[in-house]
Amino acid sequence: MRTGFADLHHTVLKGDLCSYCGGCVPACPVDVLSYARERPVIDGPCASGCRICFDVCPENQANSTVLDDYMADHRPAVERQLVGRLTDPDLLARTGSGGVTTGLALYLLESGRVDAVVLTGFGGANAWTPRPVIATTRDEVVAASGPKYALTPTLSVLDRIADEGYERVMFVGLPCHIESLRQLQTAGDRLADRPRRAVRAITHAVGLWCGNNFRAEGTERFISAAGIDPAEVTEVGYTRRDGRLEFSVTTPDGSAGAPFGQYLGYLLAGQTAPSCQGCRRWHAAYADISVGGLDTPGLKWSGFMVQTREGQDLVSGAEAAGYITVRDMPLDERARLGRKNTRSRGFGTPKPRNSEGNQR
Repeated sequence: MRTGFADLHHTVLKGDLCSYCGGCVPACPVDVLSYARERPVIDGPCASGCRICFDVCPENQANSTVLDDYMADHRPAVERQLVGRLTDPDLLARTGSGGVTTGLALYLLESGRVDAVVLTGFGGANAWTPRPVIATTRDEVVAASGPKYALTPTLSVLDRIADEGYERVMFVGLPCHIESLRQLQTAGDRLADRPRRAVRAITHAVGLWCGNNFRAEGTERFISAAGIDPAEVTEVGYTRRDGRLEFSVTTPDGSAGAPFGQYLGYLLAGQTAPSCQGCRRWHAAYADISVGGLDTPGLKWSGFMVQTREGQDLVSGAEAAGYITVRDMPLDERARLGRKNTRSRGFGTPKPRNSEGNQR
């Protein structure tokens, strides 16, 4: 019987199914895992009999019963499908949809209910590479708002959460991040001290609806195709010009922009991450709240689902404090999401499956 990293390698890495969520490396009790080219690698001898890296992997669906039990203990009396948006018009103007996640984060942080918010920003190894961010101020939350469209090891900040002493944390991530987080939270005493303290500190988990994800190198190639040397780029982001969203690139010589649809179309044409091909878990079913943009062009509202009592309290508090405004989701949007939930998202081709707890 395979144990430890061998299970992860055979079932996940060998089939190129790693979603680069970042959960396995800080979870390793003997600290022998690190990252290389958006996947974990082993740097030393694996502890005999330890399977934690595999057990917390979102591709290991053998533990789905544990996640379902977790959610059963936290379900609200009524699960709600809503739409919402920021009440601050200046912040709302900067968002692609309604900015609900930003509003929730600002409410928790500025009301003192959390010490920090884990988000994703730009500026990792390169200006266009996403990186995990621990935001502790309003400006840091706002700077990290907006989509990043690339794999990010967001859970890799668990060691920092423990080392820097954060006691109450809001975590924002994609469905794969949320599944790994919940596996970590239910692992209990199997975890070493640092990851155990970190996951216990996470009081709120907000999941982002995921349509697809891409290799970071896809953005680099798009920048090159636009005639810009990626090595000269100091900043990338999303801006609005004449009412239209643009992917913007800044160099010492100035800024340039491309229509957002052109940028996203380029990524969809051939830069999809293998781990995302055929993935069906688009709506972060194990988050307290799952949030995403609605498909109606120009509609400045976010759709979201309240899935736990913690999420219910969070939305009620943020609405009462004036950070967001909330309405029931229109029936046509509910129907569309219901149809979406019964089929694959339609991007890429179905990815290979292994027989060992990897069905979803």
